[in-house]
Amino acid sequence: MSKIFLQKIVITIIAMSYSWLTVGQDLHFSQPYFSPLNLSPGMTGLMVEDIRFAGSYRSQWQSVPVPFLTFSGSADMKLPMLLKNSEKLSLAGGVLFNYDKAGDSDLTLSAFGLSGALHYKVNEKNTISIGVQSMAVQRSFSLARLQFNNQYNGDIFDPSKDTKENFNNDSKAFVDISGGFSWMLSIPNTRNLAHFGIGFYHLNSPLQSFKETTDSELASKLTIYSGGVIQVHKKWDIVIHVLGQLQKPYEQLLATVAGRYHLSQARGKEIAIQIGSGIRVGDAIIPTIELHYADWKFGLSYDINISKFETATNGRGGIELGAIYTITKVKPIDAFESCPVF
Repeated sequence: MSKIFLQKIVITIIAMSYSWLTVGQDLHFSQPYFSPLNLSPGMTGLMVEDIRFAGSYRSQWQSVPVPFLTFSGSADMKLPMLLKNSEKLSLAGGVLFNYDKAGDSDLTLSAFGLSGALHYKVNEKNTISIGVQSMAVQRSFSLARLQFNNQYNGDIFDPSKDTKENFNNDSKAFVDISGGFSWMLSIPNTRNLAHFGIGFYHLNSPLQSFKETTDSELASKLTIYSGGVIQVHKKWDIVIHVLGQLQKPYEQLLATVAGRYHLSQARGKEIAIQIGSGIRVGDAIIPTIELHYADWKFGLSYDINISKFETATNGRGGIELGAIYTITKVKPIDAFESCPVF
């Protein structure tokens, strides 16, 4: 039965991938692994730990007139109390909040939603999952700082003049549905870990125009993510992350490689430092540094712009902060042997 289940998953992934390769650009991060629910709904609860809180903050292009500010926060957990009679299947759930603001118009996106996943434990090392996500989204903008040609009287700008522009709506709300698949490899008694995920975002092609029109659907997005940790020494790991995104007509390829050194491996007092570098192809070089302490992970990165936009930015891209806190529950002991003394 497990073989049939795996075959159906693989066939579905391949079919959906081909159909979505040909389909506005979403928010993005240089450390996407600090925002797992934005990689694929299938990543919901797919972790070694039981509960995870994650957050990312990004400030981009402050040196030019169109700065971006992006934030994402999420919480997800395994739900063993559901399907507790199944040895192979389990459920996980989570919540996600995204916020993005850009430009003189303060073009803003606010989104809050729920994410859920069904996990299938293939064996002790491998788990695959399928997930869905539903988001309530609102886009809005402000005219306060905008200037229009009709407000120039021939010599100077006159903010009291009529813009002669018709903006009936400055906000738009819609529901956004997404889905995805994920796989996790975790080798017991080692630090070796691998993730692979595919996300299919905006499945319902919601209308995002501020005007009453049907020709402004939010373009579908395909996200493919792979990452892992390879233990090469008692104190050293190699960490690799690769992310590809396609959203007509935009595409992104991001790759990061880092080395992680474990300063302390004492139980509950683990300390590790990680230094690496990433590249967003055609756009930026991204040095990264992370600090891991017990159940906390903190990440810092900075984009050094190398695209044609470098003329305006002078190489200054954006700073990004990421954090993850996890909780691992103590597993119950199934049975106790009675002490013969008593």
